[in-house]
Amino acid sequence: MPLRTGILGAGHMGRTHAGVLARDRRVLIAGVADPEPGRAQQLAADLGVPSYRDLDALLRAGLDLLVIATPNRHHSEAALAALERGVGVLCEKPMAINLPDARRLCEAAARPGAFYVVAHNRRHAPVYRRVQALLREGFRPLLASFKMHEGDFRTPPWVSDRTVSGGFLYENLVHFFDLMEWLVAPISEVFCLARGPLYPDLNDFVIAVAFEGGAIGALTATGHASWVHPAERTELVGDHALVVVEGLDRVLHSPGEGEKVRIEECGGLSREERWGYVEQDAEVVEAYLADRRPCFSAARALRSLEIAETCAQAAREARPVRPGPPPTD
Repeated sequence: MPLRTGILGAGHMGRTHAGVLARDRRVLIAGVADPEPGRAQQLAADLGVPSYRDLDALLRAGLDLLVIATPNRHHSEAALAALERGVGVLCEKPMAINLPDARRLCEAAARPGAFYVVAHNRRHAPVYRRVQALLREGFRPLLASFKMHEGDFRTPPWVSDRTVSGGFLYENLVHFFDLMEWLVAPISEVFCLARGPLYPDLNDFVIAVAFEGGAIGALTATGHASWVHPAERTELVGDHALVVVEGLDRVLHSPGEGEKVRIEECGGLSREERWGYVEQDAEVVEAYLADRRPCFSAARALRSLEIAETCAQAAREARPVRPGPPPTD
């Protein structure tokens, strides 16, 4: 039997997931819902499936899996509603726009039989899969530098509304908080400078971190740069060696003096492949059908928000702050 999947949210990310999943023979798209009926009807027509007026009607269609791609404010409520009905969830990040809602959702996701995944797609992007391979081969980061400079704070317009998005730390930087710990080590201390020169919410950040084991790192980010490519960049410095990730397009590995720089190009892949959506969604389907733990736990999603709150506290208090212990999974 195919995995009956509903799409909640017919915007950019809803269309992305719908397109990827519709090409998976193990999946049947059972319907689409969106607060804007016309948008739901258009995506449903493109897919040749029914459209529904709201989440409740979509859940009554008999789903196995709900994909949540709404504005962030609705993520936790929709996920809880699905989990309470025994429906699995693949939710766009962040899992919630505040820690109390995220913790309630984490508790619900831990119940027997629950299936819940947050879409941290960069873990599935080919460039970061390549970095993971280098780490397994013995590359050890001693210093890490992450950059995200883009104009995303007005695309779409709701992201600059903290009551909808949760703020820049939740909307944009949770990816990097997860990458920091996935690629380097658990974060042990954070210092943060932040300001909001062009928007009501903070959207310029310089974040310094200490990692368990002695490595150090930094993340600089803004939501009002131009769209000069690549908007993202990661540099991991080892023992006279370097790994650089340019956007989601290219990995450069300099293994040492006198050795040739190795370059792996991913720019020729489709956007869905390059950004990790194809592999991510396929892994979620596989985990659901095999009745095994999904690729990215609710505890890890909560951890990314806890680090966001640690950064916010460090900026408010102008002092280093230690986050709580990382999850054990």
